[in-house]
Amino acid sequence: MSLMMKLVVLSSPEIKKHLATELAQIQKKIEIAEKSDSASCWLEMREEKLTLVHPLGELSLDFLKDARYQRRGHRGKNELIAKALGSQRGVKSIFDGTLGLAEDAIFLTQLGFQVTGCERSPWIYLLLKDAERRARAENPEFSLQIQFGSAQEIFAVMQRASPDERPAVIFIDPMFPEKKKTALPRKEMQIFRDVVGEDEDASMLFEYALKATREGVVVKRPLKAPALQPTSTKVNVAHSFEGKTVRYDLYSVK
Repeated sequence: MSLMMKLVVLSSPEIKKHLATELAQIQKKIEIAEKSDSASCWLEMREEKLTLVHPLGELSLDFLKDARYQRRGHRGKNELIAKALGSQRGVKSIFDGTLGLAEDAIFLTQLGFQVTGCERSPWIYLLLKDAERRARAENPEFSLQIQFGSAQEIFAVMQRASPDERPAVIFIDPMFPEKKKTALPRKEMQIFRDVVGEDEDASMLFEYALKATREGVVVKRPLKAPALQPTSTKVNVAHSFEGKTVRYDLYSVK
């Protein structure tokens, strides 16, 4: 995990004004400090948009305007991810345990799912919440709900809830391993990987998810990658929905 996870650096009172609630949640676990000359990265407002300034460049999010969130001509319930999550059998409620930059989560809302997701990196969480704030200002019906925290901790709480209170399906997308002997990923993904770190606890996260869902867990994997296995629970893939480069493995708990 990146050392930057230990500190959120702020450079503008405007951030505190717009994200006061989110900062209060983060401050329970992580120290928040003002920008200093020795800071290697920090958050600041640029043109009314929260931006992460990093040695590799800058990262900000816009759910309504960034090309990564605009998927035209989708096939609705016939999309592979929609089939894997159960749209054709009436599933509407999804919990995304690995929200990341929320590309899949936003797409799922466009497909008609009600999506709640969590992000454990305070840097990425604040960028997501800033993008959410701006999206809701333009579109009051914007439906993605974003939580801060470890998915394992959130799943542990879900496990103690009654079945009716648990999410119908949990979606997890562990970070794909970087390919060797290929061009480096785009700069934004390099920044994201440095801030978030690798998903070394993917198998443990998967096991927590299996015990927290009402119907099943869908895992996004590279097409040729082995199936993700929990650390102790024996469960097999019920069905795989394969695309050209990725697949969605469905694990049923029914």
